[in-house]
Amino acid sequence: MYECPGCGANMKFDIISQQMHCAYCGKREDPGSMEKEKDAVLEDTFEATCFTCPQCGGEMISGDQDATAFCSFCGAANILTDRLVREKRPGYIIPFKKTKEDCKKAYARKMRWALFTPRELRSPAYIDSFRGIYMPYWTYRLEQKGGICLKGEKSYRKGDYVYTDHYDLTGVVDADYYGFSYDASTAFYDNISEALAPYYVKEQVEFTPAYLSGFYADIADVNQNMYLENAYTLANESSWAQIRRIKLFRKYNVDSNLRRINLTNRLNTQCTAAHSAMYPVWFLSWRKEDRVAYATVNGQTGKVVADLPIDIRRFIIMALALAIPVFVLLNLLGTMKPQFLLIICCLLGVATTWIYLRELRAIRQREKGEADTALRRKAVKKAAAKRKPAMPLMYMIYLVPIWTYVHLLLTQNDGVFWPLGSMAACALLYYKSYREEKELENYKHRYSGIAAIAAQAAAALICFLKPVSDLWYYLGALLIMAAVLYDILDILRSYNRMAMRRLPQFDKQGGDDRA
Repeated sequence: MYECPGCGANMKFDIISQQMHCAYCGKREDPGSMEKEKDAVLEDTFEATCFTCPQCGGEMISGDQDATAFCSFCGAANILTDRLVREKRPGYIIPFKKTKEDCKKAYARKMRWALFTPRELRSPAYIDSFRGIYMPYWTYRLEQKGGICLKGEKSYRKGDYVYTDHYDLTGVVDADYYGFSYDASTAFYDNISEALAPYYVKEQVEFTPAYLSGFYADIADVNQNMYLENAYTLANESSWAQIRRIKLFRKYNVDSNLRRINLTNRLNTQCTAAHSAMYPVWFLSWRKEDRVAYATVNGQTGKVVADLPIDIRRFIIMALALAIPVFVLLNLLGTMKPQFLLIICCLLGVATTWIYLRELRAIRQREKGEADTALRRKAVKKAAAKRKPAMPLMYMIYLVPIWTYVHLLLTQNDGVFWPLGSMAACALLYYKSYREEKELENYKHRYSGIAAIAAQAAAALICFLKPVSDLWYYLGALLIMAAVLYDILDILRSYNRMAMRRLPQFDKQGGDDRA
């Protein structure tokens, strides 16, 4: 606790005044002057209260000992265990600039147009549960200084020959990049931290534990070198974009040699400093069964990034309400032949099956950590051991029936080839979807693909028999549309799984990699 010099009560950081404030006597103090004696002695560490969730193992630290009964990571309503710890002191911190009321207003504006989300996500009681958390980041400073030599070329025609002259283009580069920041916690997903960016590092100040009073902070578990390659790439691309704007370099076509240039060495890119920092985030979680959705607000700029699951029942009701006037409007504008209607339904069946496959791949990438730099690099050796070599012959095998089908479709005036082709496409997509489902944990297998294939087969049979009555074509179209609706339900379920995240299970380890 940071005791008030006037009355001895606990002082907390006030966002509006950017000072420590006592709620009892109203006294205000500069956060930099509120160092504890223990913190002043050991400059590289500071004392904090560590709260641990007994369910997921997530850890947060704070500058005071206020009890909490809600875990921001897994959404569990538990009494978190607390203990005093000494944490490695970060170098810098960006204090909260946006108050909780600013955060709630920004989130409410975003949710105003999220018509299909569950009502709980818009309820005042839920929105009031936002918690201020400082997330750990690594911020890099990179320099590019010294002479450079790039390869250029210039081609021209003389008579029947084309001549190409090659040049060594020399110059001096003097670039300084500061503030390339990447989150230092595996608990904080990269897609969230990247979407919340940017943070303006000009407003960061030297860290003092007083800023944590009244807030929480996540504990870093990512080594400082984890994102160094990303920072190098960003600095190289930025400098390369500036070099390409130079008229003389553009004249000699340096772009054609880009792939042969090791930019890090050619531009003398070096990391001169890597500082640990804490950046402000308003954090909120919503739990449903074994999934959790996050809502985050940049505590400096007010930018909102939120997972938006769909209320399937609400979506279906609103979709049907919209479909009725659209159906009436289309009937007023014109009519469609039954055979052509059946073909359109077949194409819709293929489209929905393909969308379902795309959703499964996105879910797999998120749950396997393939989109998160820290998680991906930690598992790169394991993934490399399981990787199988590509088989070009398989693609050749696919090309033969595809070419045959296209040839028949163009040369034969027979409507049966459309449902046959769509049935084959649905079968292939269903096989790929089944393989994706097997890689996901606790994913219930869906049989909408089989229904789509069966409906396409029925449509192919109808087109082959060519019945006189149009009712058969309408029946085939209804069967396919029923399978499409089944597919849409699976797409919505898979979207909700992608929009929400697995309950986190942390294994926090101490050591030198902590910020």
